[in-house]
Amino acid sequence: MTILLRIVAVVFVLIALFLIYAVINAFASDEGARIGIVILYIPIAAALAFLASKLWGGRKESPPPAV
Repeated sequence: MTILLRIVAVVFVLIALFLIYAVINAFASDEGARIGIVILYIPIAAALAFLASKLWGGRKESPPPAV
C-alpha cells in the first residue's frame, strides 16, 4: 500500500510541475494568457503538491506511552 501511495504522490508532483510549466508558457506566449485559467492553475498545483507531501509522508505512529 505504501508503494501505491508513493506512486500516486509522484504522479501528483508531475501534474503540478506540468501546470506550473503551462503557466510560464502562457505568460511567455505572444497570444497572451487566459487570466482565469492561469489563476486557477496555481492553487491546483499547490494543492497537488500538498497532497503529495501528505501521501509520501504516510502516517507517523506515535511512540508508546512511557510507563
